[in-house]
Amino acid sequence: MSTDVASVDVAVNAGTRSVTRALDILTLLSTDAGPLHLAEVARAVGIPKSSALQLLRALTSRGFLTADANGGYSLGVATFGIGASYLRSMTPVRSVEPELKTLTHLLGVTSHFAVLDGDEVVYLAKNDPPDSAFGLASSLGARLSALHTAVGKAQLAYCWDAGQIAAVGPEYPARMAAVRTLGYAVDDGDTAAGIRCVAAPVFDSSGCCGAVGISELLQLEKDNSEIAEYVKAAATRATERLGGRTPVAGDAA
Repeated sequence: MSTDVASVDVAVNAGTRSVTRALDILTLLSTDAGPLHLAEVARAVGIPKSSALQLLRALTSRGFLTADANGGYSLGVATFGIGASYLRSMTPVRSVEPELKTLTHLLGVTSHFAVLDGDEVVYLAKNDPPDSAFGLASSLGARLSALHTAVGKAQLAYCWDAGQIAAVGPEYPARMAAVRTLGYAVDDGDTAAGIRCVAAPVFDSSGCCGAVGISELLQLEKDNSEIAEYVKAAATRATERLGGRTPVAGDAA
């Protein structure tokens, strides 16, 4: 290897290391509640104070960080601009598409995403296993009762207030409370005979914006709670992409 090539490799490695450290600093400050000082940043990221100072100054000069009068560093407005740009491009459907593929691949079932529209759900995305031998009601654009579908109940538990839920029937407050406690909803053949559906809500920064669900044959007799963990994990990842927050189990609507 020539001296020139070796020098280029060293420079590239150094540049990569600097970028990684800068990203580590941004990640650190995004998860800490208050400003952090030079020594705290250096210790948390695991780099010398001199290196940390160079990175902090560079990030501050570009608006990604801001420094207060006491030498404390916090995220700057430039980071908000990047985050806002990401959220503008990330729609609920886009956030769930990779999760639907993953659920179908892992479980060998049909997966889908639906949004609430009044007392109905509208199916906006779907993924079928390649060897699917039966049709389902959840075709794209289809509308079904929110009160009877798993994807509907998963959303009603968070989108309807106590009065709306109670007006449906005396048993519904307890049913919706159970959905919030478990974090998922189930439809055991109510919508389509012989088909079980399990769904979990997806949230953006404004609240519940849809639900991810799977459909399978009832006679497979899989444990709902086992399947639900996969569905809830998929909904949580989609929620994170949207900048939302998955409520703690039992949270009120």
